[in-house]
Amino acid sequence: MPPAKKAPATKKKTTEEEAKARADAVDDIYDEDFKKLMRIEARNLEKQIKREEDMIGLYNDERLRINYFWLVGKKENEDKQAELRNKEREF
Repeated sequence: MPPAKKAPATKKKTTEEEAKARADAVDDIYDEDFKKLMRIEARNLEKQIKREEDMIGLYNDERLRINYFWLVGKKENEDKQAELRNKEREF
């Protein structure tokens, strides 16, 4: 059996070039300006998604921090109450 043929090396296209090539391959009724506006809107939506994901991360960090401080405060409160009970028992 002969060895498998290697595919010819092709230059990798950027995502933008691939998207443009796919858009150009579609036979549609939209003009270039509309396509350009849609690409810009898609980029803006991607940026918005990234910002929201960052904000979710910050929210989760803050939530964990607040939860930690609440647990520490609760523990301190319980310790003070136990000390108070022990002092009351001494008298």
